[in-house]
Amino acid sequence: MPVHFEPKAILFDLDGTLLDTEPLYTLATQKVLDPFGITFTLEFKRTIVGRQALESAAMTVEHYDLALTPQAFLDQRAQYLNALFPKAAAIAGAEAFLTVLTEHRIPFGIATSSSRTLFELKRSTKPWLQAVAITVCGDEVEASKPAPEIFLKTAEKLGVEPEGCLVFEDALTGFLAAKSAGMPVIGIDSPYLMPDDRKHANGIVGDYLSLIENPLPVFGMTLDAGVD
Repeated sequence: MPVHFEPKAILFDLDGTLLDTEPLYTLATQKVLDPFGITFTLEFKRTIVGRQALESAAMTVEHYDLALTPQAFLDQRAQYLNALFPKAAAIAGAEAFLTVLTEHRIPFGIATSSSRTLFELKRSTKPWLQAVAITVCGDEVEASKPAPEIFLKTAEKLGVEPEGCLVFEDALTGFLAAKSAGMPVIGIDSPYLMPDDRKHANGIVGDYLSLIENPLPVFGMTLDAGVD
């Protein structure tokens, strides 16, 4: 049965949620795999989206049996990502949506699996993200998503109890982390979500445009309470 929920704060993932960086990760990863004659498949990418960098690198090295350490894989990939990230596009309506939250005095923060260094690079050309004061990165927590630590730490920094927070995420690991933190979660749709993944979100939206036009779903929304 749907339930009414009025969030006291909003927590955002970054990659695929506020910035459309996932295609850039795909491009850079393929560049690393090209010398091995390997194709980076969508099916495998779905298993690593949303995970902390070193964890996803270890999974990639093992899956493709690469003659690289996880750190060496990350170092090679970074050569491409460092040039790509500052050019990353925003998810449609994301900047305007944060403005709406600010106007309604609803606090918000970012909880990203990216390292602090990469996070700062990604927002280096985007004043609207530079203005977000409350941020927690993947290398600032002990356990990465799907563990709830990063969301709990962000809520603590915002001064809001977990049950008062609403999460926006784009990956199954993020859905599970939010659920473990006791927070409802809205999914940003993407090709990386499987049909079963969507069942772990309290709702799915394509982007933020509809929420700008009608902010009621955020400031007093009806959520699907039947999440597994």
